[in-house]
Amino acid sequence: MAAKIVKTPFLVNDLVVYFVSPRVAHVVEVDCRIELTTTPESCTCCTFRFRSRLDPGFRCRHIEAVRQVLEQARRADPGSERVICGH
Repeated sequence: MAAKIVKTPFLVNDLVVYFVSPRVAHVVEVDCRIELTTTPESCTCCTFRFRSRLDPGFRCRHIEAVRQVLEQARRADPGSERVICGH
């Protein structure tokens, strides 16, 4: 399943999530203004970098988009959760 999400673009609202590995994605706004490197736990956006210092549990919309794609992939192929999440 992990191979199915890598190098496949997923549209999540106004974001395109493109996994470059099972845990790392490039997240791009549909107008292609900026490309961010995002995992389920971190993001290179300035919102995450600053807000996560004040609130360690903060998740920006890019992290939420990555998590949404991973969750949908896990539901589609339940046995693959171990491969995607590295557990």
